[in-house]
Amino acid sequence: MKLKIKETAWAINRMAGGYRERITANECFRCEVGELPDFGKSKRRFTIDEVTETVISLSVHYADPKYNKTWIINKGEEITYRPRSFDGGYFYEFKLI
Repeated sequence: MKLKIKETAWAINRMAGGYRERITANECFRCEVGELPDFGKSKRRFTIDEVTETVISLSVHYADPKYNKTWIINKGEEITYRPRSFDGGYFYEFKLI
């Protein structure tokens, strides 16, 4: 199995009233327990915590552990992660293939 991660940067231009998105990473990683290599422009740290034949456990880690988040992803399933932000940032799409 492989984990496909697409990182998209987005921003709002409050002066002109525009919105913009740009894909900054579109990577595939082998499903192995451990930290994923750096990818994209964001500084978030992702780890694969558990792997079975059809399911993985994926986590994002922050400096303050209360913001950490974990997902259980089944093979063929796609999950979107949009960290809270008001005027720009990054969002992620995870797919287990």
